Amino acid sequence: MTGDQAPAAEQLLRVESRRAGVAMVVTVAGEVDMFTAPRVEEAVGRALADPAVDVIVVDLTQVEFLDHAGLTALVDAHRAAERQREPLRVVVDHNRPVVRPLEITGLERVLALYYDVAEALAESSEPGG
Repeated sequence: MTGDQAPAAEQLLRVESRRAGVAMVVTVAGEVDMFTAPRVEEAVGRALADPAVDVIVVDLTQVEFLDHAGLTALVDAHRAAERQREPLRVVVDHNRPVVRPLEITGLERVLALYYDVAEALAESSEPGG
């Protein structure tokens, strides 16, 4: 990535992480494409590396665009979480720019999808969940 692409990527996508008990909530806002998808993967990777985190919630409700690179980043994050036996929960609500690509590719049957962060976090606090 050249120096002039980095600021554009920063403007196109905001990624923030916050702790919620034993969960890490990664909130993604903007456009997830080939330039910005690595930032989503990095945030999930940091959460997976944190020994105090048992559940990772990726909140995509503020995503306006999700392309192949973004879908690949989600699948890679899902696989990495599975290898560590840590649940990866993806919050999509009714966000069509996210839901539609997931439906077209069949990933809605692979990823654990939720309508809101509270729902995803509530499941993590249930026994065995």
